Amino acid sequence: MKEDVSKFVNACIAKGEGENSGDTKNDRKYYQIIHAVYLKLKAEHRLDELLELLDDKNLYVKLWAAGYLLEAHPARAEKALEELAAARGNMAGFNASMTLKEWRAGRLKLQ
Repeated sequence: MKEDVSKFVNACIAKGEGENSGDTKNDRKYYQIIHAVYLKLKAEHRLDELLELLDDKNLYVKLWAAGYLLEAHPARAEKALEELAAARGNMAGFNASMTLKEWRAGRLKLQ
């Protein structure tokens, strides 16, 4: 796994662990890492490197990868988000359903 993708994965996992435990003091820090990697990959036309993460075992890795792939690969990203949303009972599933709702309503803008 390339360094940028590895950094993305690690930040997604840490952010998800904090969200699940209620310890969100580093939430913004991990979001900034995730978003910075996304912006770098997008600028370098390397977003396809996130595609393999749509099958990741970690729900938060899958969630963030799918969210950031909605513009480039809408069908695959929506499918991954639908799978997460169907697995109710966790924050990743709730976040996936909200992401889909906002995306389909045209209110989700990726920068």
